[in-house]
Amino acid sequence: MPRLNTLTLLLLLTAGSLAHAASGKTSNAQERTQARAQISQERKDSEARLANNEKICYQHFAVTDCLQKVRSQYNTEERALRQRELAINAQEREEKTASQRASRASKQNDFERKHPTLDGGALNQPDLEQRQKEHDEQAAQRSSHAPKRNAESMAEQQQRREQDAAHRASSQAGKLDSKQRAQQRQNAERPDNISAAQEEYDAKQEAARHKQEAHEKRMKELEGKRKAAPLPVPQ
Repeated sequence: MPRLNTLTLLLLLTAGSLAHAASGKTSNAQERTQARAQISQERKDSEARLANNEKICYQHFAVTDCLQKVRSQYNTEERALRQRELAINAQEREEKTASQRASRASKQNDFERKHPTLDGGALNQPDLEQRQKEHDEQAAQRSSHAPKRNAESMAEQQQRREQDAAHRASSQAGKLDSKQRAQQRQNAERPDNISAAQEEYDAKQEAARHKQEAHEKRMKELEGKRKAAPLPVPQ
């Protein structure tokens, strides 16, 4: 059975002493919470007294002296409260540091139990052989899987390239077919458009001709009426 080295014994002793010291951690935390609550209440009371005393000072003749006294008293009370807060904070930091040390010691102790050492600090030969065997098996497994993964990767890449090429060819053919159909529709519709435009133009020309003929006819009728009318009798 492997023997424990000096470092392990020291860690065990440290962990035991720290665990004993941490037994009152919960009670200390509760006491700090209560102390902080009391300090907070005392600070509120001090601020209320300051505000009330300042109001009283403004009613006195020597306002400045009165304000200096009440504010000096408030500052003294505030310094005392602050000192108590600093002491509580320091105690809390010390307990956190002790807890961290105990945690590290416990982890180190667990490591020492899982990986026992000889006096020289070297790992036992069975452990070394077992670790080397596991390492070799993992390396061999990765090596055996590598060609298969590479072949699968190359096949997938080739398949994706073929799919992309087919998609591009199909898309290009669709674009050409759509363009051809649009051109055919345009060619088919063009004669009808020309014919309709020509008919509209002829209709406008015919209407203008009829309008001109009607105008000329009215002008001739008016001219005939003026010639047929008798001259007025001189007075």
